[in-house]
Amino acid sequence: MPSLHANWLDKINLSSQFGMVSTSIAALTLWHIWLSRNSAIFAGTSMSWICVRNQVIQGVHDLSISFNPKIQDSYINRLRLNHLSFIQIPVVVQNGTWTNWQVPPYGSLKLNTDGSCIDNACAGGGVVRYHTGMIILAFSSSFGIGNSAEAEAKAMHLGLRLCSERGLSISFMELDSLFLVNCFNDLWDPPWAIEYILRDCKNLIPSHASVSHVFREANGLADRLAAHGHTCQGIFTFERDSLPTTCHASYQADLLGQPQYRPP
Repeated sequence: MPSLHANWLDKINLSSQFGMVSTSIAALTLWHIWLSRNSAIFAGTSMSWICVRNQVIQGVHDLSISFNPKIQDSYINRLRLNHLSFIQIPVVVQNGTWTNWQVPPYGSLKLNTDGSCIDNACAGGGVVRYHTGMIILAFSSSFGIGNSAEAEAKAMHLGLRLCSERGLSISFMELDSLFLVNCFNDLWDPPWAIEYILRDCKNLIPSHASVSHVFREANGLADRLAAHGHTCQGIFTFERDSLPTTCHASYQADLLGQPQYRPP
């Protein structure tokens, strides 16, 4: 492959518009395939050729603007794939955001929890971590029959109860359910099915601790632990070295501070 690539580069005239366009497309394609592959391995996402294609097209567009921002419309028409005899199909490229799990301040603990509901079967999971990102406690559990709000609330309650039983005083708690966070913080009225659970959570959580919302992409490890809960009979706790294999990639991504892509 390296020799084939080198042979191809030798035959491309980079001084021509055709050479510049084709080389840029090749480089952008390889780059975004590599990014998509890394995300699939380390974050458990699926590789999408549509996403790669859109990112390459956006890259060519951005490249053209950097050459001549005052006439980007006419220049992009010349720069695009006309010289490669490609059919130009208008593609609307929407930019997403990048996010990742944030370590708590020095000396403090953060609890992340998540719930999962599949065909009315509820499960949940969570993890307590130190400011270094190292795991102090992780857990997964099945909760029986219910809905997604109940799964989220029961995961939150279980995490706080385990912390209380082990003498772990958390300073921060994060969930990817905005609904539950707003109910807990008395911004919304909770459904009757989880009202008593949230009331008990308020008795368990330290008075100085905050409960905030994060995107699912920044709550990846708790999400994987919650999914693992569907395979559990009862409550299972884990340490760093005993995490389920399905959680390893998310844990390593958080340790490395690897950003996760959130679609628009």
